[in-house]
Amino acid sequence: MRKKTRQMLNIRIFHFIMLFFLFFSCVATNCYANLIRDSELESILEGFLEPLLKKADISSQVKVRVVLNASYNAFVTNRNVIYLHSGLLLEAETLEEVIGVMAHELGHIVSGHVARKSESIEIAKNTSSFSTALAAAAAIGGSGELAAGLLIGGNDRVARQFYYGSRVNEAVADEWALKMLDELEISAVSMANMMKRLSRQNVLPESYQSEYYKTHPGTKQRLAVYEDHVAKSVFNKKLMRSLDYKNFGRIVGKLSGYQQRPEEIMEKSKNRDLSINKRYERAIAYFRYGNLKSAKDDIDFLLMAEPGNPYFYELAGEIAFANKELGSALEYFEEAFDKSGNAPLIALRLGRVLLATENFDNFIYARDILKIAVSGEPELPFARREYAIALGKTGDMARANWQLAEAAYLRDNLQEAAIHIERAIIEPDLTPELKGNLLDLKFLIENSQKSKIR
Repeated sequence: MRKKTRQMLNIRIFHFIMLFFLFFSCVATNCYANLIRDSELESILEGFLEPLLKKADISSQVKVRVVLNASYNAFVTNRNVIYLHSGLLLEAETLEEVIGVMAHELGHIVSGHVARKSESIEIAKNTSSFSTALAAAAAIGGSGELAAGLLIGGNDRVARQFYYGSRVNEAVADEWALKMLDELEISAVSMANMMKRLSRQNVLPESYQSEYYKTHPGTKQRLAVYEDHVAKSVFNKKLMRSLDYKNFGRIVGKLSGYQQRPEEIMEKSKNRDLSINKRYERAIAYFRYGNLKSAKDDIDFLLMAEPGNPYFYELAGEIAFANKELGSALEYFEEAFDKSGNAPLIALRLGRVLLATENFDNFIYARDILKIAVSGEPELPFARREYAIALGKTGDMARANWQLAEAAYLRDNLQEAAIHIERAIIEPDLTPELKGNLLDLKFLIENSQKSKIR
């Protein structure tokens, strides 16, 4: 009987954690499945990218996103987004190696190499749904690790189809990256070492070759270019700042907590005097494992060590929410929201907790908070859906249907989008501005439907 009760408790905790994990790793987008949307990861990585953008005088915004995938790879899309696999960040031997890879991918963007086929998008979207369905089935069956594994590994084949470079394009991007590294006085030794590691994969069977090797051809020729550059460079001993390495260590610890098996992390951290980053990693591992008490103990320690860190408050909120402590979860998320400078993704998490309270005053608050989330993440269907829920709960059905239509349109579900538009348009007392927005979206939906028919 006690065993059954314990099993039911584990299932309940796992349910809440899976809700967070699905949000963390599989937020629906039009570009890639298993995409991590996390303020801490993105702000740190985009901070590393900023000097490259300034030195190259690139005025357009280039974003960095992380894909929860254990393979070593990176690619770009025509939306000026650099995608890094979590495996690349975890396997990189130095921060300079990561900077070099980002510089290389940025070279593809500035050189006009980026192209994305619509069928690849559809494959990615369909695989995302399939992987999530498998994970849900595994979760119901009680296999948490299997579920996480499916979510992490469900898209390996999609990654291979999504972006393939040509030898010429890779050479051009390398030249641009090396020029930028010299401009910023950053050593290219780590990139040369990476190319050495990759060049050895030529003798391996295809199933053992890394995704980066397969999607970035001409490794041997590229290695020669890097070695020639290093032989002539005067910046071979120039490394990134210690603060940059501190931030890099922080995101590596966070990613490890979400990607590695929790049991392994917990076992390695037994009876040890842990660094802040290692304790952060273990707190996440405890959280994923369902040991909320130990996760809370670790996050309490971290909050005392760094009381101004918004991301520690964010994790504390997730732990409290998983434990159904809505009051504490609200307090933590409000701190995270304020200390992060109103980060849209944290606004989204705060809004969801507010909606879970079933309190009308909190519904009004959630509506305002989720509006911030949508403003900062206008192409995130999940944010628009949550905003629609808040609008509906506060009686604004016209705008709720508008946001549901926007969310469906972003997911390319044109039929659903059209239904929500019709529901919104018949609502009384539409403002001229809202009516204009609805008609604009209706026009886009109809045009898209016509294009599909052709």
